[in-house]
Formats: sequence, structure tokens, C-alpha cells
Amino acid sequence: MVMKTLFRLAVTKVLLLSTGLAFGQGQVQPPAATLSAVAAQAAAPLYRDLLNPTLNPEEVYRVRNVSLQREDLHVVFDDGTLGLIRAVDGHVTGAVFEGVGEILLVPPNRAERNSLALFTGSAVLEQRFESAYLRFFDDDLVKQLRAGFRGRDDDPDFVGRWEQPVKVLAPIDSLQILEAITNASEPTLPYVHLRLGGTQLGIFDVYFDPRALEQITVAQERLNGNIAFYDTWTSFPMRSARDSTQPRPVAYPPFSLSDYRMHLTVEPPTELKAESEVTITPHSAGQRTVVLELSRYLRVSEARANGQPVEVVQREAVSGTELARRSDDLVGLVFPAALEKDHSVRLSFKYSGPVMFSAGTELLYVGERGTWYPNIGPAYSAYDLTFDYPDDWLLVATGKQVEHTVAHGRRITRFVSQKPIARAGFNLGKFETGSATTGGVSIHAYAARNVEQALAVPEERAGKHPHPAKEVQQIADQAANTVRVLSAELDAFPYSNLEITQLPALLSQSWPGLIYLSSMAFLEPDERRAIGLRDPYNELLLSRLMLAHETAHQWWGDAVDWVSYRDEWIIEALANYSALLILEKQDPQAMKTALEFYKVELLKETSSGIVAQAGPVTLGWRLTSSRFPQAYERVLYGRGTWLIHMLRTTLRQASGNHSDALFFAALKGLLDRSPNHKISTHDLEEAFEKVLPSSFTYEGRKSLDWFFDSWVNDVSIPSFSLEDVKLVPDGPRIKVTGTIRETNAAKDLVTAVPIYIVDENGKSRFANFVFADEPDTAFTLTVRSGVKQILLDPEGTLLRR
Repeated sequence: MVMKTLFRLAVTKVLLLSTGLAFGQGQVQPPAATLSAVAAQAAAPLYRDLLNPTLNPEEVYRVRNVSLQREDLHVVFDDGTLGLIRAVDGHVTGAVFEGVGEILLVPPNRAERNSLALFTGSAVLEQRFESAYLRFFDDDLVKQLRAGFRGRDDDPDFVGRWEQPVKVLAPIDSLQILEAITNASEPTLPYVHLRLGGTQLGIFDVYFDPRALEQITVAQERLNGNIAFYDTWTSFPMRSARDSTQPRPVAYPPFSLSDYRMHLTVEPPTELKAESEVTITPHSAGQRTVVLELSRYLRVSEARANGQPVEVVQREAVSGTELARRSDDLVGLVFPAALEKDHSVRLSFKYSGPVMFSAGTELLYVGERGTWYPNIGPAYSAYDLTFDYPDDWLLVATGKQVEHTVAHGRRITRFVSQKPIARAGFNLGKFETGSATTGGVSIHAYAARNVEQALAVPEERAGKHPHPAKEVQQIADQAANTVRVLSAELDAFPYSNLEITQLPALLSQSWPGLIYLSSMAFLEPDERRAIGLRDPYNELLLSRLMLAHETAHQWWGDAVDWVSYRDEWIIEALANYSALLILEKQDPQAMKTALEFYKVELLKETSSGIVAQAGPVTLGWRLTSSRFPQAYERVLYGRGTWLIHMLRTTLRQASGNHSDALFFAALKGLLDRSPNHKISTHDLEEAFEKVLPSSFTYEGRKSLDWFFDSWVNDVSIPSFSLEDVKLVPDGPRIKVTGTIRETNAAKDLVTAVPIYIVDENGKSRFANFVFADEPDTAFTLTVRSGVKQILLDPEGTLLRR
């Protein structure tokens, strides 16, 4: 009995080693359920009960052969002890288990099987477990568990062992359980979260949530050094959603936000006080609780709906989750009664807190986009922003400035968006300005006389004294050139003005009509070298690419945005490639330097393999993991840019005239395809297929399925070589035979390999494509006489080793 107790204590203790596994990681969304008697109750006491669950000593049973089947998810509690958490509002919302159980899950596609195998070593999740913590809103699940009870368990220590674990783990799911209890929706949608311990893979989480875009998710928190990562092993739609040809029965997201109007009092260096209004429109009936995101540094003091008080439940983000990394909190709003479908309600908020951060030398950092006002992520809306701030500061924001007054030591400035935009931002500092105009677009750059303290100290040690304000005119002119070039090739610039403001950080960000540009981009090359940046690519990035990249985001990311995280790569790749196209016009070799840098970064060896093996570009934020901590930027920007480059050069070669007309026609078509401002990977494929020359076919079809299956949804960086090439006269022409040998590639990789001929004068030109789809692909070409040599991709248009 002593050994058994020690073993069980170890099991329950190990479940607490990582408490950051939560629904906020991007896929698991709050559920809806039947409206209960709590509709007339205050939510705060109910929420406290959910945050402080206790096991019911009268509900601890021996169980055997209890099967939990949810679509693709199969869990069996073979033999052991199971205790139910005390009911809240008449619903049992959790349980704990000790004993022997099994889980089986088979991801439905290659990308997800590969992702699972990266973390587990197997494309199928089949594991025995010895302990489990369950949190759910699913009355049918409780019935299934009770059906497996085989009498009371007499272990006197069971409840005590689990008392601490259930309380520590409760915050992970309590807010979405509250939402489920207080909401009403038909059909009823269950929510299940399992944390399994005592497996060969350690502790991991399994989520089943029919309300999410991808209803099944398996994830695990792991440490790399002293940094916690939330590794999503696999995430995908459940079987019925994959098989269905009908629209989803529940709208996603369940509501929309529009028409923001905010009055913000800003007190540098840290404080923000806000009174905000926004319209919420439910897309399904019966919602009483809605969950919004807001910076963890801001506290809501009041919320109202159409003037009537709304109860606020504010939860701190759980450590280690995606929301925590974004410094966001979750705010629950509990309405007095359920909302009606498509019936809009005007919400008003009062909140305040230290959301700004001083970087020293009168430079502020407002934080990441969207966190300073209640939101549900990027959603296109009108914004009307009024700022009240000290008159010795200068403030810039998204939208067009329509009012500005100065009185009694304060400035009051109002900005109004000219069209729906996905997000709003602002920045302030003691700036100097530079201006430029192109095509009716007014461009202003703002910079301080100093850099942030983190840069100023090493610069002073090197005898340097950077003065970013000296660069504002050059920055404005550079942005104007980017706007001019891209407006000619794409659509007109989406806004009437562009504001570029210094950001005290190593990164840059883009909002509609507003760019945060890193202080590093305002430095001279010798000043960057003084702090240790001597890499040729980073110098190229900071001096010529970064601003062009962020300006290109005004089209890719601000005018149009991605549908889901799996499409985010399009936005980053197209913005980056747009910047490279401008660079290419000025310096073709510099573009090659950038592409080579991306390739080298992808091929870098790590303890988990080369960086490219972190996953395909369609994994988005999931690329950042304990196995590959730096993979997000390297894959999304690097491989993504190469994929766009391959599409562009394929069209140039296929067109026969080395023109980019087809490429830009595809991009314009992509912009035109997005009436809701959203674009997907499927939209990208269709936009390029539409402009494909009729002669460019694979297996008799004018399609790019092969490219998106093989290159977008895979990780291969292959090697190609020409073998056994023979040139045999064939009348007035020459018959060329040979083999393309492929290595370091997935077995079903398909690549349109460009073959060039070299004539008697040593000049090379494109001859044709050979679709390499085997380790050895034999080919035959007929070319004109005088050919002396055959070359494989001499211009380096393929991402290859």
C-alpha cells in the first residue's frame, strides 16, 4: 500500500509540473451549451466555484472499460479509480483518474502526421496513461463515466492526493466552462479537455471542442533551457467537419465586433485610461457570456450593454500559453440575459493601467498590436480614436487625423479610419518629423533624438551617439519610393496617409497607415556595427528591407489579412517578397544575397534536425516549439519567400518572355478575391492557377495542386543533379535524353525543374520544364541544333541544396 501511494503521489505531482497548458494556444475556443438556471445568478460567485473545484468524497469509484469516443478521438479508462468533481450549478465539470487507460488518435493528413511524428516519433498517437485530469462541459460524458462505475473505492487518500492538482489546474478551463454554463445554443456542443500523465511521452493535453475551427488538438508544454514552449503536436478538424459538405452549424467566431469609438487619456510614461465603445453582433442565439482579449496590464472597472451594467470576469493569462506570450488577458462579459442572433448590442468599457513601457530617453513602447483595447483578434471595423495627452509629446495613430487642439498643457487629437481596418495602434514620443508625398499619399516619419537605453549604453561605450531624428527624411523618402513602386504593380495604396514612427525594439510592426520601425533602422551602418551587428544580411535588412517589408504589409496584412493561422505565411511571404522585388530593381545581387541567407538559415543543423524540418509554412505560429525555438521566422519568412519566388520564376519561364506580367496579374487577382479582406492558401493557389499558361500542365492538368502538396505542405529542400545526359542529332534538331536525380526529398515530392540549353556562343536560355517526381526521373527533350550543353536551373530559381 505504501508503494502504491507513493506511485500515485508521483503521478498527481507530475501533472502539475507544467500548468501553462490552456485553451489560449490558438485552436481551442470557448464552447456553447444549454442555458441553465444560472441565467438569473451573478457570474462572479459561479466563476469562483469553477476556479476552486473540490472532489466529492462520495463520488469516488472503481471503473472498468469506460470508453470515451469523440469523432477521431478514442480514450478508454481500462481499470482504475475515478473521482468526480463536485457539481457546479447542477453540472459535474470534471473528474480525475488513476489506473490504466489508453488513447488512440490518427491525424487525417500528411502534414499533421508529420507534425505529430516530430514530437512523438510516431505518426499515430497510441499511448497508455496512468493518470488523467478531465475538465469538461458535457453531461453525456458524465453519464458515460457513471455507466462504468464498479462500486465505491475505499482508498482514504484519493481525495487528498488530488486536492492541490485540481485547484492548480482549474484556471486553465474555468472561464470557458463559465461561458458554457451560461450560454445556450442548439445543438448543444460539448467541450472536453484531458491532461494525461504517466505516458511514455510525459504529460500532454488533448482538447475536443466542436466550436473551434480545428476541433481536435493535442499539445504539450516543454522547457528548452529555462523557456517554456507550448508544442502543438497535432490539430485538425474532426471527421464529421471534414466530411461535411454543409456549412458549419455554429458560426465561427460566435460574434463580431465593429464600430469602435474610444476616448483615451495617455499619461506618459506608462498609464492609459480609456472609455471605449464597440458594437457586438452575435452570430448564434443564446450567448450570455462572451470572452474578449485585453492586455494583462489593463483592468476593466466597468462594462455596460446598451447602458445596462454587464458583469465582468477578468482572468490573468496562464503562463506559457500563446495568450501569455502576447501579454494578453481574457475578459469575460456576462450579460443579464442571452443575446439574440444578429441583434447588435452597443458595449461600453472603462479600463486603465500601465500598458505602455518606457524604454528610456523619452521613447515609449505601447505593446503588441491590439492588446490595449478589447478585441477578438484582427477583425475589420471602423475606428474613431480620440487621445488626450501632454502637449510636449507627439502622438500618431491609425486613421486620418481630423481634429487637433492644444489647451492648458494638453493636446486632444482625433483619428478616424477612412475604411474598415483590421486593427488599431498608436505611438507617442518626443519626435522630430520628415515628410514626403507620392501619388496623393502623405507620408510622415517620426524619430527621437536618442535611442532607447538598451542601445544607448553600448553605443556610448563605442564612442557613438546615435541621432535617429537625422534619418527621418531619408526614411520618409524610402517609404515613398516603396509606395510608388508597389502602387504601380498592385492596387493603389490603401490609405491616404502613412505614418512611420520609431519603435524602441529590435522588431518592426505594421498597422493600417501606421508603421512601427525599429530604432535599429534609424542607425548608421557604423553605429550598428558598434553594437555587434556585422552580418551582411542583417545590414541589408535594417538599411533597405525592413521598411519596405512593413510598407508592403499595408497591402499584405492590413488591406487584406489571413483567414487562419495556416494562411499567415502568405501575408509575411508576400510582404517580404514585395520588398525583395524593390531591392532587385536597385541591386539584383542583393536580392540573391537575401535568398541565399534564407536558404542557409533553413539548412542550419540543430539537435532536432535542420530548421526546415520544423514543419511546413502552413503551421504558422506552431512552428515555434521546444524543438525549433527560432523556426517561425526562418520558415514563414524564409521558406515562404522562396515559395513565392518559385511561383514567380515559374511564371516567367512558362510565359516564354521573362515577363512578370502574369505574376502581378496573380497578385492583383488575389487582392480582388478578398471582398471580406481575408485570403487563404487556397485563394493563393487559385489566383496563380488562373494565370497559368495553357501549355504549363502536369499529368495533363493545368493545376498547381502538385506544387502546394509538395512544397507548401511539406518541408523538403531537395538536391537535384543531371545524370547520363546525351545529345543526339535528330534531323535539323537535337534530341536530348537524361535523368534528373533527386535526393533529400519526400518520396512524393513533385518539382517543375527548369532545363536550360547553352548554344555555340555560350549563351543560355530556358528550354523546358521537367517534372521530377521520382528519385530518378528520365526525360527527353528536342531542342534546336547548335546546342552544346544542358543545364539544370542555372539561375537558382529552386529552393534546393
